Amino acid sequence: MEAVKQAKRTVVLIGDPSSKRTLFFEAAAKALGVPFRTADWNIVTETFDLDMFKGAAVKIDPPSYSTIRLSRMQEQLHEYRRKLRHLANADSIFFNSPEAICAMLQKRKTNRLLKERGIPVTEMFHEEIKTARQLEEVLRERRCYSVFVKPECFSGAAGVAAFRLHPVTGSRKLYTSCRLEESQLVNTKRLVCMEDAADIQDLLDQLLSLGCVVERWHPKAAVRGRCYDLRIVCQLGHITSAVARQSMGPITNLHLNNQAVCVDALGLDDRVLHDIASTCQKAYDTYCGCLEEEAAFPSFGMHMAGIDLLLEKGTMRPRIIEMNGQGDLIYRDIYGENRIYQEQIRWLSEI
Repeated sequence: MEAVKQAKRTVVLIGDPSSKRTLFFEAAAKALGVPFRTADWNIVTETFDLDMFKGAAVKIDPPSYSTIRLSRMQEQLHEYRRKLRHLANADSIFFNSPEAICAMLQKRKTNRLLKERGIPVTEMFHEEIKTARQLEEVLRERRCYSVFVKPECFSGAAGVAAFRLHPVTGSRKLYTSCRLEESQLVNTKRLVCMEDAADIQDLLDQLLSLGCVVERWHPKAAVRGRCYDLRIVCQLGHITSAVARQSMGPITNLHLNNQAVCVDALGLDDRVLHDIASTCQKAYDTYCGCLEEEAAFPSFGMHMAGIDLLLEKGTMRPRIIEMNGQGDLIYRDIYGENRIYQEQIRWLSEI
């Protein structure tokens, strides 16, 4: 990619100075000859003077957290959202605005919005489920016995659980990377399968108390014995990257050391590839306002979305699992051509 001849603005990244995101974003800026500086999340408080961002082109990356306790993650998330609301007052141009990032943290609202636009999504239950007992009652009423349980606003695999209830015997299985430690939920990088009913109830009670969404466990397409879904990065009106995430278990998030493979290796036919691209483009347009009259939030300023998408086993029908306003860290890209970040730098410097 050619260097930017004359940057109109300084590019500012709000993030963690030592993270891979920051290091490769800075590398992209240097490769293009664009003035760049980093603002550490540790100094950006809810009362921070926003003048340092005045007139700048700003990208917001997520903070880095070291805690493994889900209750502490919940507190940090609330703090993060307060900081985003403060940043929304800055006189800056944002790649993804604070308001849009906040909006896309809400899985339930995102799912409902896409569904209202006729975009295929995973089936999310409307009930507010607070306990394991209530969850089982809802499953029996709906005759849906396999579901995912996810904290509504967490990202990655934090707090994700896959639950299966046998409709006749009542036996249970729970797949999760969480465990109870001193009566508190902690997140790990190891997926386990639990079968003890009492242990499952205790963990689900704790998890559901955080405020979770529950969605149908749609069987995913598989290749060579591994199920997979896709992380697709759409930005500036087009698909920039697509990676398949494979797993032997039901949870494919790469945070659990699952395998990322090139989409070309899946052997998908042209119809399926077209359906994937069309679905993602419609979802992107809904939030990002490339077609302003069709955008849900045209004033937000949303130019990138990481989209998680599954293909149903058998039909290969695409369904969007969720969207992430900061879902652009793709290792295959940053360790390759670093195209995603270079494209962002170019846009930010020339806007």
